[in-house]
Amino acid sequence: MRYYRFFFLAPLYLALPVFLVMLREFRYVWILLTLLIFGAGTNFYPYFYPHYIAAVTCLFVLVSVAGLDRLSRLSIRNWPAGRDAARLIFFLSAAHFLFWYAVHAFGDERGLIQYETWDAINHDDPQGRISINKRLAEVSGEHLVFVRYYRQHSFDEWVYNAADVDGARVVWARDLGSTENEKLRHYYSSRTAWLLEPDFRPPRLTAYRP
Repeated sequence: MRYYRFFFLAPLYLALPVFLVMLREFRYVWILLTLLIFGAGTNFYPYFYPHYIAAVTCLFVLVSVAGLDRLSRLSIRNWPAGRDAARLIFFLSAAHFLFWYAVHAFGDERGLIQYETWDAINHDDPQGRISINKRLAEVSGEHLVFVRYYRQHSFDEWVYNAADVDGARVVWARDLGSTENEKLRHYYSSRTAWLLEPDFRPPRLTAYRP
């Protein structure tokens, strides 16, 4: 469920309960039913990212807008408290968005580590990746990193390479055993070889030894 936070800025949580009140009208019931069907369907696959249900993004937006609209029409003893609350939520949402947009747009490497394209694909362990990338960046020359997964490894993948693999500063490869690894080491003989164990906590990077 934590992935659904992707579709709602934190202030919008205040508008969601108001939308539930609107379910007394059938035209809003189908919205909830559609979201529940999509949510249930994604549970048949053991891995999940928000873009897996991107097709219903418009419904998440509709839920937020409908909730704010309903809230804006609430009044307490002829005082338009709902309208003020809806405006406050709207401005808080705008401020929330601008804050995080500025962090990602202007953050330096003390607050936001920039990823190469191939490393930005997966963020299952962002802190682990940051530390590994930082260490590789501090060592001069080109590198070959063998990634050794433990048996309990989940679906998150660490082996991503640039389109020009041979021209990349860091080449990532699965650990296939000493025989196969030596073939790759021979091909990339000028690179420094490393062994990465991403399932170790924290992820461990050591010099590769056959």
